[in-house]
Amino acid sequence: MHHTPSPGAAHEGLDAVLTHLERLKSLNIASGNNLTVKRRLLDLYFAADPMILDAHCRVEPLLVPTRAGVIAAERVRPAETDHEPCRRLLYLHGGSWIAGSPASHRPLTTRLARACQAEVIAIDYRLAPEAPFPAGLEDCLDAWQWLCREDSEPPLLLAGDSAGGNLALACVDVLKREALRLPDAVLAFSPATDQSWESDSLTRKATVDPILDASLLPQLTQLYLGHAPVAQADDPRVSPIEGDLTGLPPMLIQCGEAEVLLDDSRRYAEQAQQSGSPVKLSLWADMPHVFVGFAPLLDAANRALEEIARFVDAHAPVDDD
Repeated sequence: MHHTPSPGAAHEGLDAVLTHLERLKSLNIASGNNLTVKRRLLDLYFAADPMILDAHCRVEPLLVPTRAGVIAAERVRPAETDHEPCRRLLYLHGGSWIAGSPASHRPLTTRLARACQAEVIAIDYRLAPEAPFPAGLEDCLDAWQWLCREDSEPPLLLAGDSAGGNLALACVDVLKREALRLPDAVLAFSPATDQSWESDSLTRKATVDPILDASLLPQLTQLYLGHAPVAQADDPRVSPIEGDLTGLPPMLIQCGEAEVLLDDSRRYAEQAQQSGSPVKLSLWADMPHVFVGFAPLLDAANRALEEIARFVDAHAPVDDD
C-alpha cells in the first residue's frame, strides 16, 4: 500500500478545491429533492478553476450499441495528439448512479488519455432513478463487449470514479464469472465497493470529507436499486467487495484519506491482495473524493496522473513495433 506524506507541495491547490467542494455541498443541500438541480450541480464537480476545465481535447460523438438499443458516448483524445493512441480506455463516470456524464468528466478523461497514451471512450450509461439497476451496469458491460469487438488488438483498459468505480469493479466481477475478456488493467478512483455501507470510515471521516454526506448514501442505493429491486446490496454486481476477488486483472485504486469512502477502497484492496490478485492501493493524505480530477490545479492530482502512467506502462505495455 502506497501512502503519500502529509506536508509539502502535494497540497498546492488544495484550499481552492476544498472551498469549491464545500460550496457544492451546501448548494446540494439547499436544492432539496430537486434531482434536476442536483444533476446540474454535480456536472460542476471539477469546476474549481478555469485551468481544470481547459482540458485541450478533441471530442468525437458516437453511439455504442447495447442490449437496450444504443447509448451516446464520446471519443476523447488530447488536442495536441495527431498519432494513433496505443491503448483504448473505457471510462465510466461517477455521480452517485443518478448523475454525471461524459461531458462533466471531460477534464479527467482528457488527462487520463494523456497519461495512459490512450483513446478514451466515455459512455453515457443509463442513470437511476429513471433506469434502476441493472440498466446502467448492463450498458457498461455492453460497451466493454463492443470495445472488445471493435478494437481487440491494443491494450484495453477500464476505469471509473466513485459510482463509476463501483460499476467498473462490478463489470470485472461479471466478466470474470462469465469467462469473458478482462481488461489488461483497471483504474478505480475512490470507488464505492460496499453498498451495505458498513465501512468504518463512513463515520470516522465524516467531519473531514468536504463533499460526501455518509447519511445520504443508503438513500442513493435505494434509488439505484429501484422500487422493485432485482438484487440486494450483498450482490457482487452491486457491492463488488462481495465477489470472488481471486484472478483479478492488474488494478490501481487511488483514494484520498479525507473521504468517507476511504475504507471502501482499503477493504476491497486488502481482500483482493489476500486472494492473490495484483491490486495496488494508493492512499493520498488529506485529499478529497476523486481528487485526481482536479489537475493541474492540485499538485497531488498531477502526481496521481504520473502514478497512473507508470502503472499502465508496467501492466499494459504496448508493442513498440
